[in-house]
Amino acid sequence: MKTKKIAAVLASILTVVALSGCSLTRDVASLDPYAPSDGVVSDIGDLKVRNLLIIKGEGDQGLLIGSFVNSSQTEVSGSIQLIDADSNRTTYDFTVAPLSKLDLGYGENAPLLLEVPEIPGSMHSIYISDGMNPRQLLVPVLDGSLAEYSAIAELLN
Repeated sequence: MKTKKIAAVLASILTVVALSGCSLTRDVASLDPYAPSDGVVSDIGDLKVRNLLIIKGEGDQGLLIGSFVNSSQTEVSGSIQLIDADSNRTTYDFTVAPLSKLDLGYGENAPLLLEVPEIPGSMHSIYISDGMNPRQLLVPVLDGSLAEYSAIAELLN
């Protein structure tokens, strides 16, 4: 009788350990860090790109909106470089003060007007640099169907 009780206790302990061990070796997606935004997020040196996206209206024009954050004690000179279908490069330079944020399309700052041949739902390639480290980013192209972007999309009409 005593042997049966010991065997039952050992079997239940082994079952609990075996089943709970599955979560120790599995990748749990909810533990992965992510940015809950519609746009793209990237860190380029001290320059942090936050929620960068394109709002597109009718035609081939779109508005680039988002934020750039400087996490350093010194001013950061950044640039946005666009390459069109004919391989023409257009560069927009900007500076972000120390420990500050620069918004495009929010507050008093206007969005950046650019040519966007892609349709809403696709991605548009742009290059962002902090002055030393250029990085290609695939930026989502959205339309004005979401309420938070409808006022920005109206600027194109």
